[in-house]
Amino acid sequence: MQKGFTLIELLVVVLIIGILAAIALPRYETAVEKSRAAEALQMLRYMHQQGELCVLERGVAGCNQITNEEAGIELGGGFTCQFNGDEEICCNDKWCYANSSLSWGNFCATGLVNGPMARRVDNFTGDFENIDIKYTLQYETCENAPYPNQIVCYGSEVWCKRLFKGNEKPVM
Repeated sequence: MQKGFTLIELLVVVLIIGILAAIALPRYETAVEKSRAAEALQMLRYMHQQGELCVLERGVAGCNQITNEEAGIELGGGFTCQFNGDEEICCNDKWCYANSSLSWGNFCATGLVNGPMARRVDNFTGDFENIDIKYTLQYETCENAPYPNQIVCYGSEVWCKRLFKGNEKPVM
Protein backbone atom coordinates (compact mmCIF):
# COMPACT_ATOMS: atom_id res chain seq x y z
CA MET A 1 0.00 0.00 0.00
CA GLN A 2 1.38 3.42 -0.97
CA LYS A 3 1.44 6.19 1.61
CA GLY A 4 0.89 9.78 0.50
CA PHE A 5 -1.69 12.27 -0.58
CA THR A 6 -3.58 12.43 -3.83
CA LEU A 7 -3.60 15.53 -5.97
CA ILE A 8 -7.24 16.16 -5.11
CA GLU A 9 -6.52 16.04 -1.38
CA LEU A 10 -3.67 18.53 -1.77
CA LEU A 11 -5.83 20.86 -3.85
CA VAL A 12 -8.59 20.76 -1.23
CA VAL A 13 -6.09 21.67 1.51
CA VAL A 14 -4.66 24.53 -0.55
CA LEU A 15 -8.19 25.76 -1.29
CA ILE A 16 -9.11 25.72 2.41
CA ILE A 17 -5.93 27.61 3.33
CA GLY A 18 -6.68 30.18 0.62
CA ILE A 19 -10.22 30.73 1.90
CA LEU A 20 -8.98 31.15 5.48
CA ALA A 21 -6.32 33.63 4.33
CA ALA A 22 -8.90 35.63 2.36
CA ILE A 23 -11.06 35.90 5.47
CA ALA A 24 -8.18 36.70 7.85
CA LEU A 25 -6.25 39.27 5.78
CA PRO A 26 -8.84 42.11 5.90
CA ARG A 27 -9.23 41.64 9.65
CA TYR A 28 -5.46 41.71 10.06
CA GLU A 29 -5.19 44.94 8.03
CA THR A 30 -7.94 46.54 10.14
CA ALA A 31 -6.18 45.48 13.35
CA VAL A 32 -2.88 46.94 12.12
CA GLU A 33 -4.59 50.21 11.17
CA LYS A 34 -6.33 50.41 14.56
CA SER A 35 -3.00 49.92 16.32
CA ARG A 36 -1.44 52.71 14.23
CA ALA A 37 -4.37 54.98 15.02
CA ALA A 38 -4.09 54.15 18.74
CA GLU A 39 -0.41 55.08 18.60
CA ALA A 40 -1.33 58.41 16.97
CA LEU A 41 -3.98 59.10 19.62
CA GLN A 42 -1.41 58.55 22.37
CA MET A 43 1.08 60.79 20.57
CA LEU A 44 -1.50 63.58 20.23
CA ARG A 45 -2.37 63.36 23.93
CA TYR A 46 1.34 63.49 24.76
CA MET A 47 1.93 66.49 22.45
CA HIS A 48 -1.03 68.30 23.99
CA GLN A 49 0.18 67.60 27.55
CA GLN A 50 3.70 68.79 26.71
CA GLY A 51 2.23 71.93 25.14
CA GLU A 52 0.24 72.64 28.30
CA LEU A 53 3.35 72.08 30.41
CA CYS A 54 5.23 74.53 28.20
CA VAL A 55 2.49 77.15 28.67
CA LEU A 56 2.50 76.59 32.45
CA GLU A 57 6.29 76.87 32.62
CA ARG A 58 6.92 79.72 30.16
CA GLY A 59 3.54 81.32 29.57
CA VAL A 60 1.82 81.57 26.21
CA ALA A 61 4.36 84.04 24.81
CA GLY A 62 7.22 81.70 25.70
CA CYS A 63 5.69 78.87 23.72
CA ASN A 64 5.05 80.80 20.50
CA GLN A 65 7.06 79.90 17.43
CA ILE A 66 9.19 77.19 18.98
CA THR A 67 9.98 73.70 17.77
CA ASN A 68 8.70 70.49 19.35
CA GLU A 69 12.14 69.90 20.84
CA GLU A 70 12.17 73.34 22.45
CA ALA A 71 8.72 72.59 23.88
CA GLY A 72 9.93 69.29 25.36
CA ILE A 73 8.16 67.03 22.85
CA GLU A 74 10.22 63.98 21.92
CA LEU A 75 8.80 62.07 18.97
CA GLY A 76 11.49 59.41 18.93
CA GLY A 77 13.51 58.13 16.00
CA GLY A 78 12.51 57.82 12.39
CA PHE A 79 10.98 61.29 12.05
CA THR A 80 11.92 63.94 9.53
CA CYS A 81 10.90 67.43 10.66
CA GLN A 82 10.36 70.79 9.00
CA PHE A 83 9.74 74.03 10.94
CA ASN A 84 8.42 77.06 9.05
CA GLY A 85 8.45 79.50 11.98
CA ASP A 86 4.83 78.89 12.97
CA GLU A 87 4.27 75.16 12.61
CA GLU A 88 6.53 72.14 12.83
CA ILE A 89 5.65 69.06 10.81
CA CYS A 90 7.38 65.79 11.67
CA CYS A 91 6.77 62.69 9.52
CA ASN A 92 7.70 59.05 9.49
CA ASP A 93 6.47 56.49 6.96
CA LYS A 94 2.94 56.28 8.49
CA TRP A 95 2.13 59.60 10.20
CA CYS A 96 2.86 63.30 9.96
CA TYR A 97 2.46 65.23 13.22
CA ALA A 98 1.83 68.94 12.86
CA ASN A 99 2.02 71.28 15.82
CA SER A 100 1.33 74.98 15.84
CA SER A 101 2.77 76.42 19.02
CA LEU A 102 0.32 79.33 18.74
CA SER A 103 -2.59 77.07 19.64
CA TRP A 104 -1.31 75.54 22.87
CA GLY A 105 -3.23 76.10 26.06
CA ASN A 106 -6.36 78.24 25.94
CA PHE A 107 -4.88 80.72 23.46
CA CYS A 108 -5.93 80.14 19.86
CA ALA A 109 -4.94 82.43 17.03
CA THR A 110 -7.59 82.79 14.34
CA GLY A 111 -6.97 80.87 11.17
CA LEU A 112 -4.35 78.57 12.70
CA VAL A 113 -4.45 74.93 13.65
CA ASN A 114 -6.50 74.30 16.78
CA GLY A 115 -4.04 72.00 18.51
CA PRO A 116 -1.70 69.22 17.42
CA MET A 117 -2.72 67.18 14.38
CA ALA A 118 -1.76 63.71 13.19
CA ARG A 119 -2.12 63.20 9.47
CA ARG A 120 -2.22 59.57 8.32
CA VAL A 121 0.08 59.06 5.35
CA ASP A 122 1.59 56.12 3.51
CA ASN A 123 5.29 55.96 2.73
CA PHE A 124 6.32 59.56 3.34
CA THR A 125 9.08 60.45 0.86
CA GLY A 126 10.36 63.69 2.42
CA ASP A 127 8.22 65.96 0.24
CA PHE A 128 6.42 68.19 2.75
CA GLU A 129 4.55 70.08 0.02
CA ASN A 130 2.81 67.03 -1.51
CA ILE A 131 1.87 64.78 1.39
CA ASP A 132 -0.80 62.24 0.45
CA ILE A 133 -3.13 62.39 3.47
CA LYS A 134 -5.59 59.60 4.21
CA TYR A 135 -7.28 61.26 7.19
CA THR A 136 -6.49 63.64 10.03
CA LEU A 137 -6.75 63.26 13.79
CA GLN A 138 -6.75 66.59 15.58
CA TYR A 139 -6.58 67.57 19.23
CA GLU A 140 -9.06 70.46 19.54
CA THR A 141 -7.68 73.04 21.99
CA CYS A 142 -9.79 76.11 21.22
CA GLU A 143 -12.77 76.77 23.46
CA ASN A 144 -14.95 77.56 20.45
CA ALA A 145 -14.01 74.30 18.68
CA PRO A 146 -16.84 71.83 17.98
CA TYR A 147 -15.29 69.33 20.41
CA PRO A 148 -12.90 71.22 22.71
CA ASN A 149 -10.17 69.19 24.44
CA GLN A 150 -10.96 66.06 22.47
CA ILE A 151 -9.34 64.24 19.58
CA VAL A 152 -11.49 64.41 16.45
CA CYS A 153 -11.18 62.44 13.23
CA TYR A 154 -11.47 64.60 10.11
CA GLY A 155 -11.49 63.18 6.62
CA SER A 156 -13.71 61.41 4.15
CA GLU A 157 -11.62 58.28 3.86
CA VAL A 158 -13.19 54.94 4.65
CA TRP A 159 -10.57 54.27 7.37
CA CYS A 160 -11.70 57.30 9.31
CA LYS A 161 -15.31 56.16 9.20
CA ARG A 162 -14.48 52.54 9.96
CA LEU A 163 -12.08 53.22 12.83
CA PHE A 164 -14.01 56.00 14.52
CA LYS A 165 -17.62 55.23 13.61
CA GLY A 166 -18.20 58.29 11.50
CA ASN A 167 -16.69 61.51 10.31
CA GLU A 168 -15.86 64.49 12.52
CA LYS A 169 -16.67 62.72 15.78
CA PRO A 170 -14.63 62.75 18.99
CA VAL A 171 -12.57 59.64 19.55
CA MET A 172 -11.75 60.08 23.23
